[in-house]
Amino acid sequence: MEVRLSKRFYYRILEGDTLQSLCREFNTSKNKILRNNPNIDLYAGEIVLIEVNDYISHFVRPAETLKDIANRYDIDIIKLKYDNNLKQDKLFIGQEIKIFKNNK
Repeated sequence: MEVRLSKRFYYRILEGDTLQSLCREFNTSKNKILRNNPNIDLYAGEIVLIEVNDYISHFVRPAETLKDIANRYDIDIIKLKYDNNLKQDKLFIGQEIKIFKNNK
C-alpha cells in the first residue's frame, strides 16, 4: 500500500483526458480529483484543481527488506535510510518508508 502526500495546482483538460489518465499522470486518486472538482465534466479546456504528490509513503510488507524497497523505486539504500532517519537495516511490517521524488 502506498500513500502519497500532495501539493495543488491547476490543470487544463486536454482532448482524451480521463480520470484514470489524470490519476496516473499526476500520482493522485480519483477521489482527490472529484473532491477538489465536484462538477468536473472532463471537456477539453476545462480547468481543474489537481493535487500532485511530493513523495510516496511505502508501507513495509512481510519479509520486505531495504534492498527490496530501494530496487522497487530505483533509489540508493543510503539515501533511503537517510531520508527516513533509519539507524539500522531492520524494518517492521507496516512501517512507513518515505520515497521522495528527487531520489531518481
